[in-house]
Amino acid sequence: MDTETVQTIFDQHKGLLSLPQTLAEVLRLVNDESSSAEDLAGVLEKDPALTAKVLRIVNSAFYGVGRQVGSVRQAVVTLGHRQISALALSSSVYNLTSGWEGSFDRVRFWRHSLEVAIASRLIAGKIGSKRTEEAFVSGLLHDLGLLVLEQMYPDDFSRVWRETSTGADLGDLEEDHWGTNHAKVARFMLEQWRLPETICQAVGMHHNVFLPGTQDEELILPQIVCLANHLSNFSIVDRSEWQDAIDAENRDALRENLGLKIEDLLAIQKELFKRTIAEAEFLEFEIGSTEDILAEANRMLFEHYVTVENLLKENRQMHQQMVQDQYRQVSLRSLRSTTATFAQYMDNAATAIAMRARTVQEGIERGAISDPQGLVRDSVNSIMSGVEAVCGMTRELKNFSSLDDGTLADEDKLAAVEEKLKRQLDSIGQPV
Repeated sequence: MDTETVQTIFDQHKGLLSLPQTLAEVLRLVNDESSSAEDLAGVLEKDPALTAKVLRIVNSAFYGVGRQVGSVRQAVVTLGHRQISALALSSSVYNLTSGWEGSFDRVRFWRHSLEVAIASRLIAGKIGSKRTEEAFVSGLLHDLGLLVLEQMYPDDFSRVWRETSTGADLGDLEEDHWGTNHAKVARFMLEQWRLPETICQAVGMHHNVFLPGTQDEELILPQIVCLANHLSNFSIVDRSEWQDAIDAENRDALRENLGLKIEDLLAIQKELFKRTIAEAEFLEFEIGSTEDILAEANRMLFEHYVTVENLLKENRQMHQQMVQDQYRQVSLRSLRSTTATFAQYMDNAATAIAMRARTVQEGIERGAISDPQGLVRDSVNSIMSGVEAVCGMTRELKNFSSLDDGTLADEDKLAAVEEKLKRQLDSIGQPV
């Protein structure tokens, strides 16, 4: 990391390193392995608002401790020093930055940050790591540098942010403008706050590309946060198709490095949506209404429609080239493999969206989500109908991938197959 460049930036904006007293003391205790539950409780009790939040959280149904906890000291003993520290730190940083004015969507920012935090904790737990709360804090703070850069250079940041809509990589744009990026800035800031080095490193490396076979113990937490960032459904910046392809390759390498199976990631994604909603509520993080989140899920579903349509065009073009190629047999196998892989991807994506929609349906049935006019229910039903249509499309794609070479080489038969796929695509319709 170019610490000289980042140091110069912070020398010009020293006010951003000033912390509220309670947060400063919590950070000091987080970094002090010899600190006790009594020490942490004593700090929290100086802040009535934070004390009330900690007690409300520990007594919530989410934790379900089974008995009423009436004091901060008892809360620390019940949940543990690390977990209370993570909760206090998360709430304090959220409250601190909520006062920073900015131009980009803070709701979307915290929705993504909290989702990455929870995914990091779930991944750490899945691989048997004892650093689950460090993983949570690292995930929550991984994009903090964006808020910092925006505070330092509001006009320049606004221009950089607009450029990302063209598909340009955010990190490259940041390097061009400031000679550094938000990951490096966040790492430097957290180091000045004296957070544990493991957290600082994980935050600073969350956009790194890790080679297959990376097994260094000190790089486990950075890889956890990096993988969690790839798993996030609600990203801050819209990704281009080529960036998604790179992310998919990195995700597979990270999964294998951490000893996870594809089924493990699917299980994590199944939990991720409902846990994000639940934890946002008791942490009092504003991540958007149920309608906002459904609209985002609907947008994702429509993007899958577009991807399917583009795939059909690409398959047609590939076929026309392959019949003229002397290595036609190899090319046809490649086409089948690519189509089968994409069909499986679409199947997984549709399943993930269906799980989120069912979570909302369950919330309506339990009365946890208020829907007096049935608008949310209708939206969910529309999403489910779209998912069913996508599942029908994936079945056709899987059938396509199993066709023999003779059928794939026959123009008339191929045209009939393509027409059937197009009819399936047309039946999907527009998003709600």
